[in-house]
Amino acid sequence: MDHTNRSNPAAFTRRSVLASALGVGAAAFLSGCDVAGGATEAASTALEVDFGKTDFFPLLKSKTGVGRALSTTRILDSLPFMDQIRPALYDGELRFPDTDYPSLTPYPFEVAEDGEVTVSRNDFLDDLFSGLRRRNIEIMVQLEGAPKQYWDYDKDDRPHLFPKPDELANAAKAVGKWTKLYSADHPISWCMWNEPSHTLTGSPDTVSVKQMTDIYAAYTNAIAPQGLFGMASFITPSATVRPALGNRTHLQASTDALRERLEAQPGLPFDYLTLNNYGEDLSALFAGARNALGTDFNTVPLIQAQSGVFLPGEWEERAGSTLEAARSMKSLEKALRVADLQTFTFSGWISHLIAYKGGEALQLPLFNALKLFARMPERRGTLQGDLPSGVGAMVSGDEHRSAVLMWNETDQPHTFDVRLTHLRTAGADDAEVRVHHIDSEHGSPLEGSDHTFAPTEVTALDQVSASLTKTVTVAGPGIAYVEVGAKSAHPVLDREGLDAALVRKHTYADRIADQDGKVSVRGNAYGCYDAVRAIAYVGVKGDKGTALVGAEYTGLPDQLKVGISAEGLAAEPLSSESVFGIRVDYLQGDKAVKSVLWHGDTFTGSRTGALPWGRGGATADVLVDTRALDSTRADGSTLTLPLARRAPSGWAAAGRRAIVSFWMDSTGPGSQARFLLG
Repeated sequence: MDHTNRSNPAAFTRRSVLASALGVGAAAFLSGCDVAGGATEAASTALEVDFGKTDFFPLLKSKTGVGRALSTTRILDSLPFMDQIRPALYDGELRFPDTDYPSLTPYPFEVAEDGEVTVSRNDFLDDLFSGLRRRNIEIMVQLEGAPKQYWDYDKDDRPHLFPKPDELANAAKAVGKWTKLYSADHPISWCMWNEPSHTLTGSPDTVSVKQMTDIYAAYTNAIAPQGLFGMASFITPSATVRPALGNRTHLQASTDALRERLEAQPGLPFDYLTLNNYGEDLSALFAGARNALGTDFNTVPLIQAQSGVFLPGEWEERAGSTLEAARSMKSLEKALRVADLQTFTFSGWISHLIAYKGGEALQLPLFNALKLFARMPERRGTLQGDLPSGVGAMVSGDEHRSAVLMWNETDQPHTFDVRLTHLRTAGADDAEVRVHHIDSEHGSPLEGSDHTFAPTEVTALDQVSASLTKTVTVAGPGIAYVEVGAKSAHPVLDREGLDAALVRKHTYADRIADQDGKVSVRGNAYGCYDAVRAIAYVGVKGDKGTALVGAEYTGLPDQLKVGISAEGLAAEPLSSESVFGIRVDYLQGDKAVKSVLWHGDTFTGSRTGALPWGRGGATADVLVDTRALDSTRADGSTLTLPLARRAPSGWAAAGRRAIVSFWMDSTGPGSQARFLLG
């Protein structure tokens, strides 16, 4: 709809002037006419978007990731495109012994007759990892298989993709030596194996459970301590109860086996649980993973390491389609509401988001959809009205920008009268209405559109009321996006990361079990850290719940400025566990030597719930009563943490390393907070 606007800028100028003169009436004018002056098709559905109300959960950019097996040098060429969508994580599969991968060429392992292993660096990986780090994008590598010297990979009758190595101890030792070339100064997340329910023994049986546990322990012990460690990209069938596993799921049986191994080896790391899903509903897999972790792995978040909205086969055939983008936005919207999910990773960075044709890099519908999502403020607004089956929407807004993203996975177009209310951006000096479409005619070069992606409509708004109505047609299938706000950079979404080196995130999921043993996150509490932009988010939807996240850095400054805003905070402590504050745990080496908690009115010194990292404890070694945390209930505030002044002796000389944690407990239903670092 209205795409003739691009070819008639004079019509835009006339409409802008008239809109300014009309004031409130500009909304009706904008909704009812195309640029040629003819009436648009009557809307079939009325929707009301209220940007003055806040809904759970926020549209956190820290939850989006992309992935692609490390099998093509095009990945290096594509790195600049990540600047347009700014993912939080890149997941790369590394398959031993695929010697033709550029990431393994020249082959990095040599084994002498006496068994001594020599390892070598790889230019491709050096360039990839440094490019990702410059963008503050976390790196996860899925390690599959073993160096070719330690399993008979040439067997024609080898039944499974990545069976247990013939020499597990030697394979682990070699991989450990090699990985240390890359994670010595900046930890990488290493995920052991991929989809072990069928890649080890061919079935989710007790043998595959034992093999997976053996592999995880051997590889992790060999790589540690330089890295983070996850197991092991389970798939939806892994959440199915199986009599052969004692009426447990493969997820439960594998996690139980890891529990036993951790009891025998208490120092064995376990940092996250990874999942893969193609084509099926995600809820069963998330529930199965949560039930497997139970309540004793609350510092282990979920990571969707691979995600595709079609089943294998169809997924490859529909790569780069508008339908893929529409269904992916539907999956992302659901993932944003999973409290203990740290990252939702879209597979197929090359071929599903970016495609190379004749030397040209084509930006595909899913890439363009994530580009739009990256523009949306994190504060979710509310939407009222009935959406047809197959149509969905996300809405968000703040004082700089308000946005509506709609998707349609049916084959029929749908038209809506969207009334946008409580716009706080309409009075900006350079406020505009911008409309984008993604369909076979826009932003989908493999389906016939041109190779550019630009707004189908841009209208300057000099003086418009706090509400307007826009008629939006979403193609079938297709995506439509409406944005009202300043055309200048967004001070939150476009900000850079912290000028320090991220070591890792520390996350907490307040998982509890009901009387039937079903595990959920208490109060739908979430804690997320966006390292790309250096922003921490915490929130508790229910009456009770602990929202908590930490960011561990080296090279921290003497003073750390933190901009704080919060909504829904109770005026006084609601329980003996109430706390709203920032805690710093100072590290020297790998040991936490001192903790300081800055808190406001929402705090009780008698609380018992301990911080699950750093020095632990329910409060801190030093308590600092901080009024700036109380004023966040109004318009926000800025707090400067005097890190060096509060630090223990020798902290600066030891590398200025600390965990900065953001803590919210029993702060009122619907309470949320955002912390901007630096």
